[in-house]
Amino acid sequence: MAPTHIATGFLTALALLLGACEASAEFLPGNPCPDGYTCFSAEPRDGVCKHPDVVLDDKLKVTRFENDQFSPERERACIGQTTGAVVRGGAGLQLKLDNGKMKLFKDKADCERNPDTCEIFSLYDYFPKDRLFLVHDQGYESDAWFLVSQRDGRQRRIVAPPGYSPSKRWLASVNAIDGPSDANNGFDILPADMNARGPAIHYRPTEYENWEFVRWDGDERLLLNVTVHEDGGSAMLTHPAEVTLLNGRWVLNKWSPR
Repeated sequence: MAPTHIATGFLTALALLLGACEASAEFLPGNPCPDGYTCFSAEPRDGVCKHPDVVLDDKLKVTRFENDQFSPERERACIGQTTGAVVRGGAGLQLKLDNGKMKLFKDKADCERNPDTCEIFSLYDYFPKDRLFLVHDQGYESDAWFLVSQRDGRQRRIVAPPGYSPSKRWLASVNAIDGPSDANNGFDILPADMNARGPAIHYRPTEYENWEFVRWDGDERLLLNVTVHEDGGSAMLTHPAEVTLLNGRWVLNKWSPR
């Protein structure tokens, strides 16, 4: 996995490095970013595993996780929610599948000596309704997210932890970083049961675009915001967008009326 700077990871690491800082209340999904702050979207909380709150740091003027979102203690608690389907072993993360097979995510943990190949896997969440594991892959200066079906081990890379549509028919993940081509920039919508024949969209911008989750409007319309360079210049413009399920496929409209 090639090194790529991740904005949210940088903010988290910076906050942890500086220690305890003054922070206000939890930054909830859908809340506007206060003037003068740098904010990333609060994660969906639709899986069964608990995660640290996202808070507004009044000293750094950023949003950050209240504590380490990838701590061994948090992962152990998450593994405990899978009723024995996940084992943390010396080689890495082992997933027990319904078809009797074992899926191994093997750690390559010598990050200082071999940063280009460094990968440390952790179980981040579990979705029991659809029997899905959410696995995080931490590189030296990059990360990745994978949804893995407990039924058969099929996996799909997504940009960020996902959340359900209102009837839990779909899962959507949205993420923005400062960079035009990172694999964690953009959005995904896929069937919640990981049905390979169901409609899905995995959008990765080729130009500067920062995407933000707004809300679901029913089960077949996802509302987003996208920030772009206005008319190719340096000024930034944020405008509404939408992804709609039409005739069995997801269609993106970057200039949606709201």
